[in-house]
Amino acid sequence: MLLVDIFTEPNHVIERQKFYQSSTLPIYLRAPRSRLYIGAFSVGFVAAMGGTSFMIYNLIKGKA
Repeated sequence: MLLVDIFTEPNHVIERQKFYQSSTLPIYLRAPRSRLYIGAFSVGFVAAMGGTSFMIYNLIKGKA
């Protein structure tokens, strides 16, 4: 039954292709929740880089 459900699903390739190709946004922002994913990644990346920079500064100054 597991594979039967996969093969009986309707094909949405054409409508999704039209959706992605009609947009003028960059490809990484075209998906429905992409702004959420990019925003969460950016916040995490900035926090990690800030923490790393802070600790490197403390190591250089001899405070750590």
